Amino acid sequence: MTVSEILTQTWGTVVTEASQADGYYHRRIPLTCMWPAHAGIHRPTDARILILETDLGSTRGLRLADETKGYSIDVGPDEAGRTDRATIRIQETSAGYREIFTIFCSDILEHWIPHAGASDSLKSLSRRLARWKKFFQRGAQFGLSREDYVGLYGELSFIEASIKAGAASLPIVSAWQGPLGTNQDFLFGPLAVEVKTTTGNELDKVRITNARQLDSTGLQSLFLTRYAFDFRQGSGRTLPQLVTSLKTALAANSPDALSVFNDRLLEAGFVEGVPNEFDIWGFTPRHFDAYNVGDGFPRLLESSLPSGVSEVSYILNLSAAAPFHILEPDFWPRIISSYA
Repeated sequence: MTVSEILTQTWGTVVTEASQADGYYHRRIPLTCMWPAHAGIHRPTDARILILETDLGSTRGLRLADETKGYSIDVGPDEAGRTDRATIRIQETSAGYREIFTIFCSDILEHWIPHAGASDSLKSLSRRLARWKKFFQRGAQFGLSREDYVGLYGELSFIEASIKAGAASLPIVSAWQGPLGTNQDFLFGPLAVEVKTTTGNELDKVRITNARQLDSTGLQSLFLTRYAFDFRQGSGRTLPQLVTSLKTALAANSPDALSVFNDRLLEAGFVEGVPNEFDIWGFTPRHFDAYNVGDGFPRLLESSLPSGVSEVSYILNLSAAAPFHILEPDFWPRIISSYA
């Protein structure tokens, strides 16, 4: 059974066995780990709770207590009265988020289980909570907008194509900076790549969202790539299918790369099991193009903007960048050699 299935089953048992009297009810989750975890509920709200046991001393200095949309966290004394232990209680705050809360708690457990030391388990927990908090705070609707959905597919297509071209998994996935809000989507030391994805009829037009996106200052090389797809309901490959394919490949080749990949997916706002209205829409490839961005490339630079002008966004017609076009067989070796 998966961690998610074990957690869900344990919650089900607690719900069945718990009294209707007000209070908290829980039982230990049957998972092999150094620091036990419990699935609980609160009566009369029936709110789900994940309880993690840990070393009291290791919690000092950590600011785990929190409350955000979807869940709250508090740290308290050990319920069994052990003076060297503490409990971390993660409780859902809305039944409307239960499906996502279950995925969230399963993920927390998967990152909690492997650690023998309390300090390591708490550091892992802190990092994971920080990423999940961003996800829960994304807005009224969880998941990705159409623009973000399409953009993510393009970035993942770049990772897939890089690996097929012979790139090592970990350097490619580690270079994926788009979810972290950097100016370019991929950064290989002094080489950067900005990935644009189009699905409309005007395939040669891409939106540049800020004046630094095509700024090569401090870089030896900056490339702009464009993926063009047909995006239709019921045909082509879906984003969840691409994610599954990449996870399978990374799990076989580089577990470290898979770990980084999962973290970046969460940063990007994609969580497996959280439905999106576009999950039944598929992508069919039309074109891939790469451009070497340098002197003379059609672009706006921050250094040349008039005083008082900021937050610039503009449309770039790639036909004007034809002199900077790079053939695909020449492009991928440049990427691979950047970290070799």
